[in-house]
Amino acid sequence: MNTSEFTDKQKQAFMDLLVLGMYADRNLASAEDACAQRLLDSMRFPSAYERDSFSDASFTRVSRYTGSKEAMQTYIVQLAENFPTPEMRRDVYDKLNDLLTSDGRVTAEESQLLSAVQAAFQL
Repeated sequence: MNTSEFTDKQKQAFMDLLVLGMYADRNLASAEDACAQRLLDSMRFPSAYERDSFSDASFTRVSRYTGSKEAMQTYIVQLAENFPTPEMRRDVYDKLNDLLTSDGRVTAEESQLLSAVQAAFQL
């Protein structure tokens, strides 16, 4: 996946989806964080400050939707609108799956999130 070809809005939606994945089981594994950091690096920001600001903004946006399953599902549907092609949706889903499996286990909450993304992305 080449995230450098994403629009700014697509990069935001992609990062928000990854952050939702990290919040899903309320346990941020170091492997998940490392995976997210690699994906952030692939977006090639002009400076560390801009990279950190982008990441911080994503955590701020996503925190509004983590209070309930319904809120998360609604936000996932909104995020899906940013990925117009089946190939793009598949790539984004696969990266989310990679993130969630990076710690060697998938919790029930993470599994539910993946199912919600699959449905929203029509995969």
